[in-house]
Amino acid sequence: MPRHRRRTLAALLTAGALVTTTVASSPATADPPTRTADTFVEREGTTLTLQGEPFRFAGTNLYWLGLDENVGGVDHPTYFRIDDALKTARVMNATVVRSHTLGTSLGGVPCIQPEPGEFNEDAFAPIDYAIARARAYGLRLIVPLTDQWDYYHGGHPTMAKRLGLQDPEDFYADPRAKAAYKEYSRQVLNHRNPYTGLRYKDDPTIMSWELGNELNGMTRDWVDEMGAYLGKLAPRQLISAGRQQGVDTSALASPEVDIVDVHYYPSSAVTMAADAARVTGRGKVYIAGEHGSDSLTAADALTLADDPNVTGVLSWSLFGHADDHGYVQHDDGFTLHYPGDTAAMRTDVLANAALARMIGGERRLPALPVTPPLITSVTKRSGINEIAWRGTAGAHTYRVQRSVRGANGPWTTLTTTPVGDIDTPWLDATTPRTQASYRVSALDRAGRTLATSVPLGAGPSQDVEVDTLQSWARMSAHSDSLQREPDGDGVRIAPRPRATAHAAWKVVRAEAFTAHGSPTARAQPCRPCRSPGTERPGSR
Repeated sequence: MPRHRRRTLAALLTAGALVTTTVASSPATADPPTRTADTFVEREGTTLTLQGEPFRFAGTNLYWLGLDENVGGVDHPTYFRIDDALKTARVMNATVVRSHTLGTSLGGVPCIQPEPGEFNEDAFAPIDYAIARARAYGLRLIVPLTDQWDYYHGGHPTMAKRLGLQDPEDFYADPRAKAAYKEYSRQVLNHRNPYTGLRYKDDPTIMSWELGNELNGMTRDWVDEMGAYLGKLAPRQLISAGRQQGVDTSALASPEVDIVDVHYYPSSAVTMAADAARVTGRGKVYIAGEHGSDSLTAADALTLADDPNVTGVLSWSLFGHADDHGYVQHDDGFTLHYPGDTAAMRTDVLANAALARMIGGERRLPALPVTPPLITSVTKRSGINEIAWRGTAGAHTYRVQRSVRGANGPWTTLTTTPVGDIDTPWLDATTPRTQASYRVSALDRAGRTLATSVPLGAGPSQDVEVDTLQSWARMSAHSDSLQREPDGDGVRIAPRPRATAHAAWKVVRAEAFTAHGSPTARAQPCRPCRSPGTERPGSR
């Protein structure tokens, strides 16, 4: 083990050296390609390389990047959430992210393939954006193309049902199912990303196409056939495969598979090391594609980082900030939020970030742009102002300040002890009986200011809400012809070409409501409307 990577267990749980919190203040717009971004990760025997150097990694799963189940239904995630989660992964030292829904999306209206033979170009919008953002932030992606499970995003049982197969496992032998899988994969791999100008199959950001998530019934013939098909379509990208538990023998034996993916619940460094030795003993690259994030210990991190047979380890699973305030919540028991909701989660975050730093070593990666906090509402609760804000990736805590003289200050700090994302909405117990303006600053682990929000003010009887335009949730009505596009740290809405559109908000008490980022008229040919952060406040 190189001397600079030798750590004590206590040192692993100190944050300063192991969690990246420095960000650069610049807009989140498409970055020019860098030399590294244009270089493919390659396989050399049992190892991966990037630009001729060994490429080992730890990271996380962001399964929902292309299609989300955590939005009160099934829909595309917002551009903010995609960007925020990828930044948060980088803050935790990730260099690889695995995401099911970047490649598995069939069976529903918002999916890539809603019906057999039908492909929905609109469903590629969040996927295009996620791949472009990952590229800009120096992240590599592992993308499964189907799933063992018939979850909200579909999988091989979806294709089996469409074909009338009685047993979903017949998917691996039925000629029609094989043809359907190939056609679906061909459509995905050949899609051209408007942000990068590259077809997915030509983008080095996508390190590996995974035959599918946790495919327990794979046969050797199926693995050989599909691995060869994908390898011919995308000869410079790698092919990975694995099952729900244990090492898949078909993936291990197939010459068409580069990476064998194994999953662990709970996480176990001892079992991982044994599986890694078995996989590399057969000449393949080994990764732990999923492991329970709540059971990785500091001792595990040391063991895995020091094992050359272990190429990659990916936690399950990370969620970032919600669009209005706080975090996106998920109830599977393995959710990670940065820096952590509880003492136990904070320990889990540090252990996973430590592993990523040690196993990956020092790499030159693009600076992360910072998205300032955004105050999304100031509302009254029994006469007391309640302030909600959208968080900042990499922020450890926040400082809330108030001015009674307007948006230019002077400012009084209200939070003598900094507060976290779990504390918003936050009550101003000393709410004045006058106009009050608020601003929120994101702070890093050392208490240094990362960025400060645009001030937002409210009168003594006024509620103020901000529509970020990231979704249609706050609108009472909108035209189907409206489209949303990322625009710096916000979004822009406008009609489709040669169409008109309207957006409307229901206001109960017009004198006590201000909407920021709304169109200037309710029904008209809608000019592009920018979200807060890029547009001066306007009121209705």
